[in-house]
This record gives sequence, C-alpha cells and structure tokens, in this order.
Amino acid sequence: MSVVTVIHSREEAEGLIRWSLLLALSYEDERLTVLHSSGIKDSEVRAHVEEWEKDHPAVPEIEAKSLSAVPDEEEILDELRKPFVKFAVLGQNREMIHDRELIRLNRRIFDRAVCDTILFRLAGGRMNECDSVLIPSAGGPHSAVALRLGSRFANRFDGFVTPLYVEPEIGDDDGRAVGGRVLGRVISDAGVDTSDEEHIRPEVVVANDVGDGIYEAAHRHNYDLILIGASSSLSVKRKLFGAIPSRMLEGEDSTTVAVIRKRYPVVHRVRDAFERFFRLRVPQLEREDRIALFDRLQTQSRWSFDFFTLMLLSTGIASLGLMQDSPAVVIGAMLVAPLMTPLLGSGLALVQGNLPLMRTCLRSIFRGFLAAILVGGFLGWIGPLEEISRELAGRGNPTLLDFGVAALSGLAASYCVARPGLSSALAGVAIAAALVPPIATVGISLVLQDWDNAQGAALLFATNVVAIIIAASFTFFVIGVRGQVGKKQLWARRSLVLLLIMLVILMVPLATVLLKKAAG
Repeated sequence: MSVVTVIHSREEAEGLIRWSLLLALSYEDERLTVLHSSGIKDSEVRAHVEEWEKDHPAVPEIEAKSLSAVPDEEEILDELRKPFVKFAVLGQNREMIHDRELIRLNRRIFDRAVCDTILFRLAGGRMNECDSVLIPSAGGPHSAVALRLGSRFANRFDGFVTPLYVEPEIGDDDGRAVGGRVLGRVISDAGVDTSDEEHIRPEVVVANDVGDGIYEAAHRHNYDLILIGASSSLSVKRKLFGAIPSRMLEGEDSTTVAVIRKRYPVVHRVRDAFERFFRLRVPQLEREDRIALFDRLQTQSRWSFDFFTLMLLSTGIASLGLMQDSPAVVIGAMLVAPLMTPLLGSGLALVQGNLPLMRTCLRSIFRGFLAAILVGGFLGWIGPLEEISRELAGRGNPTLLDFGVAALSGLAASYCVARPGLSSALAGVAIAAALVPPIATVGISLVLQDWDNAQGAALLFATNVVAIIIAASFTFFVIGVRGQVGKKQLWARRSLVLLLIMLVILMVPLATVLLKKAAG
C-alpha cells in the first residue's frame, strides 16, 4: 500500500514530506510516492528525506514523480485512483493563502479522490514525530478514520491521542456526563481500544460554540496535530480553516491542523470508473456548450403561457387525429408538443443535483399532463365518437417494445439537444417519443368509459416519462455533465433509485402484454 503526497510549492515541501513519512511509518509495509510540481526537483525531495533520516533510521520506500508544468487535476486524480493507494496527502500553508487557484485545486482533489484523503494546514515549526493528537469527534465514518489514524500515531510514536467531544451547556456536570457517553460510543464504533489509557485519553468540553471548545482543549496541551473528520459541521470546518488556526499556527507553540476524509465507498468508485471510461471515449461538452445547454433547458422547461398554449394546441390536434383514426394528424400533434423539454430538464437536474430545476420541470410535466387530459376528455365528450378507434386502441395496449422506443427516444433527444448541430433531428425524435397522444387517449377513453384502454394509455405515458428521464440522465452524464459530490446530491441519487424501481414495476405489465401477444 502507498501514501501519495501532492506538493505544489517549495514552501510546503518539507512539512508535507515529514507528515507523509509519519503517516507512512504509522502503517506497516507502506511506501511513499511524492507528486511534485515541475518547479521542484527530485533531488530536493531526496534532500528533505535525507534530513529526516538523520533522526529516523526507519524510512519507507520513496518514489518522486514530477507533475506537468500547469497543475492538472485529472493527472493527479489518476495517480490517486491506483488500487494500491491508501492515503492522499495535500497541504496548505500561509504562503498559499493568496493563490486561490491552488487552494481550489486542492479542495477539488480533496473532494474527488477515491482513497482516504487528508489536507494539512501546516504550522511553522519542524515536525520530527507526532506523539500527541487532538481529534474533535462527533461520530460518522470520517471521525472514525481520524480516530483510527490518531491511534496509530500514538502507538507508533509512543504518544497519546485525545478524542474530544464538545457538549452544549446543559449544566456542567450533566453536560460532561452526556458528552462522555456520546464520546464513548463514537470511540467504540471507530474500533479504538479505550482500555489503553496510556495512549487514549478522551476529553469532554462543555461549550456552546464548538470552535471555542476545540480551542480551549487545544491550549491545555501543546498538541502536534489537531485532526478532524470532514463530516463535522461546516461551522467547525470554517473555524479550523479560519479564526482558530490563525491563533494556533502562530508562535513557537504552533500546531498543525488537518481535515481527513474517508475513502469513497464502492458505489462512488464505480461511478468514478464509469466517468473516466466515458470521458476518454466520448467527446465531452465544452464549458460554453454546457452553459448553453443549462440555459436552454432551464428556460424552456418553465410553465408559461407559451408552454400552456402549445400543450392545448398539440393535445387538440392529437385528440382529433385519434378520433378520426388519422396517423398523419397524430404525427403533426407530436411535433407541436413541448413536453419533451421538461423531461430532458429533469434528466439534467438529476445529473447536476439541481433541485430547483427538477421542481420547475416536474411542475411543467404535471400541469401539462392535467391540461392535456382535460382537453382530451372535453373533445371526446363533444365529439361524435361512440367507440374506441384503432389509433386509440393502439395506445391502450403498450408492450416492452414501447419502452424500448421511449428509452431510445430519450437518448436521441438528450444527445441532440446537447449538440446544437444536431437540432434538425429533434423533430424525428419528437415523433418517436409520442408523449401527448397517450394523454389524450386517457381523456377520451375515460369519457367513453373504456377503463382498460385508459389504464393502458396511462401506463404508456408513465413508461415514456420514466424511460426518457433516465435515458436523458445517462446521456448527459456520458457527454460530460457532472454534479457536485456530497449531501447536495443525496436527493438526486434517491430519486434515480426510485425511478429505476418504478421502471421495473412498469415493465411487469408491459412484458405480460407482449407475452400474451406472442402466445396468441
């Protein structure tokens, strides 16, 4: 297994190499890979390692690699994706504070690296060993990996780690007692042996402000490292990279502060592998094309007078064509219908994790459906039709073949709308998708009291909607649309899972009808 360190400047080189060596030595049979900017020579890396060797005979295997002249996010991430990489080490010091590009690059790597990742904010002093670590702990997988790493430091260098819990003021004695129980569970869940009192020294601080509680605990002992799991609240993270570090990092008793994040679970790593596969093989949208796509779908997916008017007209044309048994008229209605746009917008919203866009699209889809079903029912009521026509019956008996048409239409429509040069093909896609005729069929069938046909047409429309949204999401992902990883996308992942479940449920009656037709 390997620890990989990313060094962008000479100012952070010594500190990061020393912390990386400490990290590598805390695990058995580890080696250290140093990725450094082109402005730093391999010999400089070796010089820092040799300086370390003067006081530490045990040195892991070292490999130095030079990065491109311009720091490249994907180049670094590709190194961190290698299966033997256990830890990624990043750094930030006071000299980097004005280099916003490097800070953003480090944060993106911190967010996207699939392995355990630690970001150090380096203190001014030289580190030789790490024998005291303060770990604010509130539970969760990131706190757990921080506690396990701190425990390794304590055992390897015969020091101690202080798991810290900050409990709000509810009465000093009660607060400490409650906090002690919570902290005990957190330590136990992390798999750290609490019976080792020499190396594990839990502490509870009663304070309403978490940052003040950490600062209070830190000044009771001159800790070598304050290590916090990235899952802690944003206020803690801001304190550690804001006001508190400015006090802790100054003077002779300065302390290094670090944020650690657990490696991504298998699902995220699989997603990352798919992303790399498509990025290398499918032409990706340029930034300007992505912006134009977002703007176009966001604007055209809104419920407006124009959208409403086109829905009424397209449903009216479709209803009359269905009642006249005229395929040509029904095809004309498909070209007028605007419903495809919010479906594609929903697919885009799922990929981006864009909840406001998803709400806008769902409102348009729902209102469009209601308007169409009312128009279809009204025309069916005033029309001369007394029984279901062939065109109406054809949309009341959907099969798996209709699902295939919907899925392929969603793929084609999303690809065409993302590539401006292919917009001429959208008319053909609109005809293939056939979104409005099934809704009109539902309204007319309800008026004629043909419940089975209405149910079948509703099933066809639901299949079209679900299949097109899923297909659009897949297409946008493949051609380079990405969202932010994290809690903001939790609703999107859950929505996608729900859509897939709905699709499986819808496919059961579709397959049943197809099998009956095949058997008959």
